[in-house]
This record gives sequence, structure tokens and C-alpha cells, in this order.
Amino acid sequence: MTFEHKIVVGLDDIKAVVFECGRCQTRISVPAEKLRNVPMQCLQCGEIWISKGVSPHHQDMASAYENFVSAIVKIRTLLENGAPFKILLEFSESED
Repeated sequence: MTFEHKIVVGLDDIKAVVFECGRCQTRISVPAEKLRNVPMQCLQCGEIWISKGVSPHHQDMASAYENFVSAIVKIRTLLENGAPFKILLEFSESED
């Protein structure tokens, strides 16, 4: 017999967003209530994550991350003010 466990969470269940540096793997955890923007750079090695005036490819990538974080913040505000529906995220439990 196979058992399947699922976890379903809403954006309002997010406690923090963790950003991990691609260069040094340092993680920056930002509590959800303080989430406003993507950090500009890694606090450990200084790798630039978000920068104005860089190559169009880098700027497109940075904009997508900024838009994602901004959307989380805006939707959480809508939920606090009685939004007519929720977006839930379903995750499979890790088998590690």
C-alpha cells in the first residue's frame, strides 16, 4: 500500500523567504512581514543580485525576481483585507 502526504500552504502561511547566493551559497532569510524587495547583493561575498544599468539579460532576470516578491507582498495585503479567493501552494514531502 502506498501512502501519499501533501502539504498545502497559502501565501499567508509563508513565515520567511530565503534567498541563497549562487556564488557562495550563503542564505539570507527575510521574515514575510519585512519582505519588500529582493536584496541587492549577497551579504557574505558581495555578489550583485539586483542592479540597474547591467546587461538586458541580467535585468530581465532581476525583474522577474522582483516582480515575484512584489506579488507575494501585494497578495498577502489583499488576503488581510478580505480577498475573494486564496492561492494555495501544494508541496510533496521530501523523501530524504
